[in-house]
Amino acid sequence: MSAYSLDALKWRSMTAAINQIKAPQSFLKRLLFRDEETLTTEDIELSYLTGARDMAPFVRKNGEALMVEGLGETFATVQCPNIRIKRPMKPSDLLFTRRVGTTVFPTSGGQRAAINAYIARELKRLRDLVANAEEWMVSQAIRGEIDYEVDPEENFTITYPRSASHSYNVSEDWDETDSSPEVDVLKAKRLIADDVGLTPTHMILGQDAAEYFMANTHVQTLLDTRNYEAGGLTINSQFNEQGAIYLGRFAGLQVWEYSRSINKDGTATDLVRDAYAEIVCAVPAAENVLYYGAIPDLPVLKGRLLQAKLFAKSWDQEDPAVRFALVHSRPLPVPRLPDSTVSMCVKAT
Repeated sequence: MSAYSLDALKWRSMTAAINQIKAPQSFLKRLLFRDEETLTTEDIELSYLTGARDMAPFVRKNGEALMVEGLGETFATVQCPNIRIKRPMKPSDLLFTRRVGTTVFPTSGGQRAAINAYIARELKRLRDLVANAEEWMVSQAIRGEIDYEVDPEENFTITYPRSASHSYNVSEDWDETDSSPEVDVLKAKRLIADDVGLTPTHMILGQDAAEYFMANTHVQTLLDTRNYEAGGLTINSQFNEQGAIYLGRFAGLQVWEYSRSINKDGTATDLVRDAYAEIVCAVPAAENVLYYGAIPDLPVLKGRLLQAKLFAKSWDQEDPAVRFALVHSRPLPVPRLPDSTVSMCVKAT
């Protein structure tokens, strides 16, 4: 391999590059987990606040102040999930394959640019896979639990203390003529307001739920489908670049259809279940944070931990000659107010 191309394959260059790649189609993550924090450890201590509904007691005039309790906190230590993936890069692909947009007989500078572009594409492919895993984890976290396996005999479950009352079937299926989605939304808003004192901002629908919603006569009367400006957000198109479809404003909520699915363990998996409405609070007060655990790597980091969202490196295999690119990440979405979401099944099966 040419000496001039080696710098792009060093771990520092690759790690810097992959952390700058914009992840596509991450609607839930960008909406709810904009706050990101890298950790210095592989584990994270989760804490959840309680006692927010207590009120101050009264005392007589000139009386002694009364001692009050602070917010209660529930703690749990969780190891951040581990994502570690790699792809082969054959020397012939790196050095000699002519790619779209390159000249037939490139100069050394043109060849270097083509090699760097090839490396960037391979890193983007790995980054996209990690982004899909992050989006899936967020879609599970807002339901109250992340359940995943690392092999057929080893499963892990991360449970957030969301009240069971925040997941339920609506009283009347939304495809029934006498159903009133606005009443169901009001119930969900009351649940969130009573339990965490927040007002929900968005309702995200699966594909079937969106169809029932748009066909409902009550919705057709009350839904505002105009573009609008609120809180600095302007919706200019029905289609969002992250794969969501804006349906309108209903009962004070932005309503989106998010029917995107990902390939999980060889099976197409909906990020938002077909017949569900997920009602969420996309506000800083919901305290949603996407944490990234520290990344260990013995050969490169000499036994130390790297504090970063993603780590990337490459290495050579002699026979057959191939260079591998690897990406490592330890993401964990944490909703510190799990009761700031409600999951409604709008069509019982």
